[in-house]
Amino acid sequence: MWVPYRFLLIYVRGSLSEVLAYTFVPIVFYFLTRLAKNPNLFLTSASAVAIALLLLSQNLVAAIAMPVIVLYLLAISLQNKSTKSIVFGVLAIVWGFSISAFTYLPAIFERKFTRFDEIITIAYPDHFVLLKQLVRSPWGYGFDLPGTVNDQISLQIGLAHILVFLISAILIVGLLVKRKTNADLFFAIFFMSIFVASTFLMLQNKITSSIWREIKLLHTIDIPWRLLGISSLALSVLSAYIAKSVKPGLFFLFLIAAVLVANRNHLRINQSLVRDDLFFLNYTGTATQYNEFTPKWRQSTRVPIGFDQQVKVQSVSGRAQISNVAASSREIKFTAESAEKSQVRINKFYFPGLVVGDNEQKLTLGDKLIITDTATLHLDKEQDASGLILINLDKGEHRITAVFGETPLRTFANFLSLGVSLAALIAIGVKPFSRRNVKG
Repeated sequence: MWVPYRFLLIYVRGSLSEVLAYTFVPIVFYFLTRLAKNPNLFLTSASAVAIALLLLSQNLVAAIAMPVIVLYLLAISLQNKSTKSIVFGVLAIVWGFSISAFTYLPAIFERKFTRFDEIITIAYPDHFVLLKQLVRSPWGYGFDLPGTVNDQISLQIGLAHILVFLISAILIVGLLVKRKTNADLFFAIFFMSIFVASTFLMLQNKITSSIWREIKLLHTIDIPWRLLGISSLALSVLSAYIAKSVKPGLFFLFLIAAVLVANRNHLRINQSLVRDDLFFLNYTGTATQYNEFTPKWRQSTRVPIGFDQQVKVQSVSGRAQISNVAASSREIKFTAESAEKSQVRINKFYFPGLVVGDNEQKLTLGDKLIITDTATLHLDKEQDASGLILINLDKGEHRITAVFGETPLRTFANFLSLGVSLAALIAIGVKPFSRRNVKG
């Protein structure tokens, strides 16, 4: 709750989804811990729902946390010497992914329709950090600029949390030297390893750069210092280990006081930025830092120029009179009276799932339905309008509908999520219902 990275997410980056996501990671650990001790359908379904909540809250946090969750499942199953708990745990993970399939199946298999892989693989080298930045760096409300010199935000772990790391390291080494092993030490070593590994992967050095270059899956994280979230969580678990291991309990109160004092200034929001409606009406960016979800048919990541963005449909060649335009985020309808062969443009980006009808006849790509590119653009006026939707019209009246619908994959994913979600809810409800019947 008091780690500096959390304040950074809320007050500087405004990434509330990432804050929310880290709420669910301890819940996943909790249910998997109970599941390892007592494998059953109720705890499996509860674990699956917790995993699904994590997956649906923020996909980058999920990408960081899921490997740790899988390792935790293996570790706790080994600790309990139970292969059954591994089976139930894997079932919970698969179940959780199935609940969130409506998000993840399209994200995985339709990512090829975006410029994600092209852009995101070149982002990470600019966002490593120095060790001194993790220990102490000035608080700021700017950006993490390329390199490690001119960063305008603080990427510190936290002084009190570093103290937790040092005390935990001393306790672990001391017990190992004395060869006093127990379950608490086992998990302390596990979360210490997670902290060390995640911290190392953030640092600017040749070894780390080589690891990121070779392990392509790391590229989806895009910013190495995002690992501050999982390293902070590991330290929080270690603080519980200290509270349980060190007597008297007043020492834990000392740690609480230390974290409150060390982070007291983070509660002072000394820069407030208000965005009015006009700002968003004129905003020319997207919802992501690198505009990586731009459709692949778009040859630029910027907003198109050369036409009025408030105009949803316009004639670009021939003589076509457009009327009765009705537009929403999902659908556009209009009537076009064409005096000759003409071409009209819908000023929205094409993406699979789009269904265009002309007088209730479905149009197919390549004939009367075209995606704008360098071959179809009026380059003297519209050099930056690629990826939009063009419709070729014959002479006469045309009633056009363009609906952004679901691809077969998305439809399947929707039904899969619905089915397994209902199954999870039923499984969770079975135990309380059975108890009531027994008592009755």
